[in-house]
Amino acid sequence: MLTKNELKVLWRKAGFRPLKRMGQNFLIDKNVKDKILRNVKIGPDDTVLEIGPGFGEMTSGLAERAKRVVAVEKDKKIAGCLKKDIKLPGNVSLIEGDFLEVDIKKLAAEKKIIVYGNLPYYATTPILERLFNNITRLKNIYLIVQREVARRIAARPGSKEIGRLSMYAQYYTDPGKAFTIFRGCFYPVPKVESVFLNLEIPGEKKITVKNEKLLFKVIKTAYGQRRKTVLNSLAKLGIEKKMLLPLMKSAGINPRSRPEEISLQEFACLTRAMAGGRKTEKYPGGGASLN
Repeated sequence: MLTKNELKVLWRKAGFRPLKRMGQNFLIDKNVKDKILRNVKIGPDDTVLEIGPGFGEMTSGLAERAKRVVAVEKDKKIAGCLKKDIKLPGNVSLIEGDFLEVDIKKLAAEKKIIVYGNLPYYATTPILERLFNNITRLKNIYLIVQREVARRIAARPGSKEIGRLSMYAQYYTDPGKAFTIFRGCFYPVPKVESVFLNLEIPGEKKITVKNEKLLFKVIKTAYGQRRKTVLNSLAKLGIEKKMLLPLMKSAGINPRSRPEEISLQEFACLTRAMAGGRKTEKYPGGGASLN
């Protein structure tokens, strides 16, 4: 792991300047690095997909424990430094490009893979969407995210932070061990604290529905107008209120509730009730969409 001064020297040599809009903040605290590695479960036969290796601050530690690390770096100058100036272990493969264009299916063709990444705020939502839509190919997900995002992911019904991201993350994973990483552990120093988060992928889903596309559409529509009652919001699905009322009753949902008061289990029950109706052909199968 490079120190703050070592990073500065390398950056001058490479003509690199970290960009705030890209969320380029690099871990420089060895104690935090060691703590992260203690909380990441990696075996000698595992493949790790690292999102944004930066200047290799975590890459070597991951590679020491894994069979293979595939590091994906979008910034051309950082990728250049990783190739020329930083000696990466022999079991590390570097992909210069956008993680959103990586073929996860191909990487996980033989065995499920582990994902680790320090996510920039601007790209957190599309990256999570990509991971969730490939969830069957993943063994576990370990991320560093802004504290605000971590709170949203782990939020429970009734809290101000709960929303679509909470529902999607909790449908696919069990948000587990988390600890705060203070601003000063990074360089440049970000404006907010970060959180290390384990999104554990259970062997079997706690909640299942046959038509996930419909579930996500219901959640997205409900949260599209948070100040309205869920009955008024879901009427935008094209179902008459007089038909929605008995469906909500069967799911144990108060029609006057706001979306943040409804649990994932209740949304799933409502989806099953709706899927039992006559108009489910409007909702084909598909993956999650957080947008």
